[in-house]
Amino acid sequence: MKRLGISVEGSTEREFVSGVLRPHLAGFGVAVTAVDLRGNVSLDKIRGVLPALFGQFQCVSTLYDYYGFKGRNERSVEALEDAIGALGSAEQRARFIPYVQQYEFEALLFAVPQQSVEWLQGAQPELTLMQQAVKQCGSAERVNDSPETSPSHRMKKIFPAYDKKLHGPEIIELAGLAAIRQECPRFDAWVSRLEALG
Repeated sequence: MKRLGISVEGSTEREFVSGVLRPHLAGFGVAVTAVDLRGNVSLDKIRGVLPALFGQFQCVSTLYDYYGFKGRNERSVEALEDAIGALGSAEQRARFIPYVQQYEFEALLFAVPQQSVEWLQGAQPELTLMQQAVKQCGSAERVNDSPETSPSHRMKKIFPAYDKKLHGPEIIELAGLAAIRQECPRFDAWVSRLEALG
């Protein structure tokens, strides 16, 4: 088994990696461990944890939200991934797959609105709001990043009882990775690269 460490932003991403990605990638010969940064993600903070990650694992990846990334400035999500990738040495870069979720983990829930609504005990009005957000933005991954309209803020507004850490990973597990990947090409490309490590 290839040992892969994924540096994650917080508890939601940690639960997702442990509960959904780990069993999926085990089938490809990749043993995954989530390493929680506990929020406040920045290039400086990532630079500080990389040496230990490369010491522990054969390969390293990341799962951070673009929304709320400290000091991202005017960088696009792709430019931010490039900046993260540049933090490693030449040898480390060959073992490094930086990934930043555009815009937030909750964008993945907008890829499967039916399952999200079912799990959160919503009805047609909530389903319509989720579908309208995706239609407005062009895709689930483009549900955007202003303080009022970021994916997590939209979820909380539509479903006041939504609990990021508890419900997000559960909904994705219910819907299945295949359904998410079909609607989220950036996310799908990342998972494909992780599968290829095996």
